[in-house]
Amino acid sequence: MLSVQTNVSAISAQRHLGATSNALGTAMERLSSGFRINRAADDAAGLAVSEKLKAQIGGLNQASRNAQDGISMIQTAEGALDEVQSMMQRMRDLAVQASSDTNSQTERNNINLELGQLGQEINSISVRTKFNGQSLLSGSLVTQQKTGTAGYNSMVELMAAQTVGQGVAVTSVSVEGAQAAKGFVITADTAAKTMTLSMTNTAGVAIKLTGIDGTTTAVTETISIGDIASGGTESLNFSNLGVKISLAANSTNGTAATIASFFGTTGSYAIDTGKGNGTAILQTGANQGDETSVAFVNTSLAGGTNVKEMDNLAAALNTFASTGGATRDNASALITTLDAALGSISSSRATLGAAQNRLQHTIANLGTTSENLSASNSRIRDVDVATESSNMAKNQVLEQAGVSVLAQANQLPQLALKLLG
Repeated sequence: MLSVQTNVSAISAQRHLGATSNALGTAMERLSSGFRINRAADDAAGLAVSEKLKAQIGGLNQASRNAQDGISMIQTAEGALDEVQSMMQRMRDLAVQASSDTNSQTERNNINLELGQLGQEINSISVRTKFNGQSLLSGSLVTQQKTGTAGYNSMVELMAAQTVGQGVAVTSVSVEGAQAAKGFVITADTAAKTMTLSMTNTAGVAIKLTGIDGTTTAVTETISIGDIASGGTESLNFSNLGVKISLAANSTNGTAATIASFFGTTGSYAIDTGKGNGTAILQTGANQGDETSVAFVNTSLAGGTNVKEMDNLAAALNTFASTGGATRDNASALITTLDAALGSISSSRATLGAAQNRLQHTIANLGTTSENLSASNSRIRDVDVATESSNMAKNQVLEQAGVSVLAQANQLPQLALKLLG
C-alpha cells in the first residue's frame, strides 16, 4: 500500500538502524574499555562471579605481600640471633678458659669482665631488635597495657583523674616494645625535671642485674622532661625499655616542673605488660582464618622470661659475677648452662628458618592461585578483541546500509504525488 501518512518502510528502516547503532556502540565501548562486561546489564551473573574473583585476587596479592613482610621480619630476628649465638660461643670459650686452674683468681675476675659485657649486649639486643617498631626478641609481641594501681582500669584513666589543676593529661600509653609479663613503675624528680621508669616483676619487686663488678643495679631508664605549650603534645619515650607515654597540655601550666609534680606528688604510677607469647600472626590468605604463626624466642637476660635456658644463663652469669663467685666450679657449671642456652637459640633459629621456607612456598602458591583466578576472571570479563572487531565492522556496514535505505524510504511518499497528477 502506498501511503503518505504512514511510511512503514521508513519506520522499519529506523528500527533496524537504531538496533545497529546500539550494537555498534556496544562493540566500540567494549573495544575501548577492554571489558566484555562494563555494567550489570551486559551479563548480570557474569558480573557477580567476576566481582567475587576480583576480591579473591586482591586478597591473595595482599596476602603474598604480607608473607614477604613476614620473611623480612624473620630475617631481622634470625640475624640478631646469629649475633647472640656468636656471643654465647665466645662466652663458652671464656667459661672453658676459666674452668682451668692454670688461671689465677685475678685472671678469672678479668674473664668475668668480658662475660658481663657480653651478657649486657645480649640483653640489649633482645630489646633493640625490632621490626616496624615491634620488639621481636623480648617476648613482647601480643602484649596489652594494664595498670597495677587499684581502683582504675587503666593508667590513662588514673592519670586523667589527677589532671584537674595539673595542666597536663595522659592521652595514651604504649608498651608495644616492652618485655612481656613485666611491670614498670614511674617516678619523677621535680627539681631535676626528669622521669625514671623502673622495671619490676609481676609482684612489683624491682628487677636487678648483676654488673661486671659484682654489684647489683636496678633496670631503669631516666629521661628529661620539657615544657609543653598550651594545647600542645609531648611524648615521653623510654626507648630502651619500650614504653611511650603521650601527654597533652590543656592549659598554660604544662611546664616541666608541673609535669614532674604531676607524676611525683601522688606516688608512683604502675604499668604491667600483658603476658604476650612472642608469636606473630601473619595473614597469609585471602579469607578469615588463613593465618600463619611465627614464634620468636625471648633472649632477655633480665630473668623471668619463660625461657628457662635464658633464665638459667642469667642466674649462672650473676653467680659467677657475684663476690667470690668467679670460681672454677662456677665456670664449669656455666659451660653446661651455656650449652643448654646455645641449644635453645639453635632450636629457635631452626624454627624461624623452617617458617621462612614455609612462607616462601606460601608465596609461590599464592602467586599460582592468583594467576589462575585472574585467568578465570579474564575469560568472564575481558573482551574478545577479534570477535568484537568483527562485530564492529559488520555493524558499521549495516549502519551505513541502514542510513542509505532510510534515505530511500523517505522518498517513497513522493510517489503518491504522481497519482494526483
